[in-house]
Amino acid sequence: MLAVLLLALAGCNRMPDMAAKTVKYQVDYPQYQTLAELFAKADLVAEVTLAGKAEVRGATTTVPDVHTVFAATVGRIFKGEAPPVLEIKQGGGRYKGTEFIEAGSVSLRPSGHYLVFVELYPDAPASLLNPAQGQYRLENDGTVTPVDEAGLRFTLADLGRLGG
Repeated sequence: MLAVLLLALAGCNRMPDMAAKTVKYQVDYPQYQTLAELFAKADLVAEVTLAGKAEVRGATTTVPDVHTVFAATVGRIFKGEAPPVLEIKQGGGRYKGTEFIEAGSVSLRPSGHYLVFVELYPDAPASLLNPAQGQYRLENDGTVTPVDEAGLRFTLADLGRLGG
């Protein structure tokens, strides 16, 4: 009887499995009413193709949160300058057993073909201006498709007119 009681108590004292948990957070991004506003704010506007795999990184001195970094091969550039391969980061990702989720964010997809509007930094990966309006799926026929209902509707010809 004493052995059963000791085993029962030992089971009660076990620490819960903290390895798998989820942290959700909210970020407020500026919203853009027109393509011209979005274009003006971006340091770089370009067609990119993402690599097949992304890397989740923890907080650093230049990026204070968990973020997922995508390597992107840069194609046509509408504004700015970029290296042939550009790193683009988004908040969130699975890091050290915890899933960090940015509420309302639309994640880039590895191997995806996108049109992106990003801010560039000298010591950190580029950032989408916002997850809903800073990325658009780019179809093989050149159709630009918003990834979110907040995304703007436009064509590559519209964008080309802004780029001069």
